[in-house]
Amino acid sequence: MPDLPTPQDAAEAALFSECWDAVLAYADLCTSGSTAAAQLGREAFAHGTREARAAETGPVRSAGRRAARLPRIPLLLTAVRTTAAAWEEEGQGHKLDPDLRLWLNSDKAARYTGPPLTRPIALRSLRDLQQADAELLWLSEVEALPLSVVARRLGLDPATAADELQQVRTLFRDRCHRNHLDSPMDAQCRSYARLLDAVTRSSPADTPRDLSRHLATCVQCAEAAACLRLHGGGLPGALAGGVIGWGGLAYLERRRRAAEVRLGAGRPGPADKATGEPEDGEQKARVARNGLLVAAVLVSVLALGVSMMPFGGSGEDFGARGEVGRQPVADPNPEPP
Repeated sequence: MPDLPTPQDAAEAALFSECWDAVLAYADLCTSGSTAAAQLGREAFAHGTREARAAETGPVRSAGRRAARLPRIPLLLTAVRTTAAAWEEEGQGHKLDPDLRLWLNSDKAARYTGPPLTRPIALRSLRDLQQADAELLWLSEVEALPLSVVARRLGLDPATAADELQQVRTLFRDRCHRNHLDSPMDAQCRSYARLLDAVTRSSPADTPRDLSRHLATCVQCAEAAACLRLHGGGLPGALAGGVIGWGGLAYLERRRRAAEVRLGAGRPGPADKATGEPEDGEQKARVARNGLLVAAVLVSVLALGVSMMPFGGSGEDFGARGEVGRQPVADPNPEPP
């Protein structure tokens, strides 16, 4: 089992602490037991961290931009998926969830590694955003963190964070529309593209019957509709499913429950105030948060007892990454993936 990478500074230590929780949650979904979950999580974390560091220090492309990449958490989650695929190829598939093994050997999995224009629209569009915008969208929509927490972590003004998030949502929608039009599609799908854009722009709009029938049978256009429709609460699912792939919706639900319990843990009860031991309450909340992951968490605590100690922080110091100078919404001329 590989060692976890050593954080380079305090800011990265706080980031590691936050990201490991997400990686373990998804690794548990992907495996057949808690021991395998910890192993898959560690391998993916090490691989994804190396990839992120290489991208951050890589050469700058034209117009002063680095190569497009995902924010750290979704990047690490895709590393879990690709590590699981490597296990399947190397004869370790018995450690994986049986449904994941079926998915890995299907055309659905091939979309995530195939030609760029055939990959899921949500994945391509999130990569198109500037890093700060993509991170704001992911933390708010998929990790289900309150906007006040996200603003603090990303160095945003809480008074304007809601407006900025709405701008980023709109920008993501525009990227999705462009990527949908750029995707290879047959004549029928292309004939519905403009109507699909119009119908998904306003919540009261009724979907014409012929378009509704088409969306019921065409996966590509149905995915596009989910990404384009910003109202109705479907954006988190479109992001999680399109970026992560298998188990995206289950991961989304786990992160929502984790966020709810974490918020509860942030309000100490009378016993905590009286004893002055917030660590005990935090530990209880952490165990409760992972109600369906108790075994996996216990294994990970043992496995990471030494290697994670230097990370420090609880993940609430995420804003220490120095993104206070974050520029609001995004480059209008991204380079193609």
